[in-house]
Amino acid sequence: MRQNIEVLVEKLAALRTTDGSPLDLTLTTNGALLARKARALKAAGLHRVTVSLDGLDDSVFRAMNDVDFPVADVLDGIHAAQEAGLGPIKVNMVVKRGTNDQEIIPMARHFKGSGIVLRFIEYMDVGATNGWRMDDVMPSAEVIQRLQAELPLVALEPSSPGETAQRWGYADATGAHDQSAGEIGVISSVTQAFCSDCNRARLSTEGQLYLCLFASQGYDLRSLIRSQSNDDQLASAIAQIWHTRSDRYSELRSALPPDTGSAIRRVEMSYIGG
Repeated sequence: MRQNIEVLVEKLAALRTTDGSPLDLTLTTNGALLARKARALKAAGLHRVTVSLDGLDDSVFRAMNDVDFPVADVLDGIHAAQEAGLGPIKVNMVVKRGTNDQEIIPMARHFKGSGIVLRFIEYMDVGATNGWRMDDVMPSAEVIQRLQAELPLVALEPSSPGETAQRWGYADATGAHDQSAGEIGVISSVTQAFCSDCNRARLSTEGQLYLCLFASQGYDLRSLIRSQSNDDQLASAIAQIWHTRSDRYSELRSALPPDTGSAIRRVEMSYIGG
């Protein structure tokens, strides 16, 4: 969506943390332009990409995403990212029961052996525009059950604190941690909420800091930055915001009366990113 995205990436790559370390730069994309941009992004300093792909069938793909480009463009983009060295690559598939759940096994078969991490995400009620219903959610446990019947898996340990995905490897790989075979992940934010372990915040293009995908409000960092606050003052302000956070909509969802969730104002994911 942003013209000359590689220029922005180059500017971000030049930044350093307070201890002098470079940033870990990753980009989440629908893959529409990735085939054309992969090498430029790598040269600019991008490390890895996460690609959204909700099925291999064009009609299913378009039904899930309302896009006007084919699956082939996304697959070409993933290949270009691999060739450019943008890895490890993750592919995210949102699973919506009755719409694309028949694509679970084909997706796993397609990416097995590629070294790509394929993650299945429970269909979430982000924002208020996707017409979410609990009946549309396929629990991650059911996804794993389907996969186990066709492609036996073994559970893997978390790779980092606060990791949102439960990790699985292919049982017939050379070893449980054989990354060349690829990996399966499931993100169970509806049926197994992980609010208490969440360590993520998101910054909108207008400088609003959001502490949750389901947040109803943001915190204005743009004004703080433009007030000439120094790094210590910024760090202190952000720490205070984080330490007072009480966001746990995913944990509370099941206890809410019917239709209450749809009446709660929430930020749209398209505004703050996934």
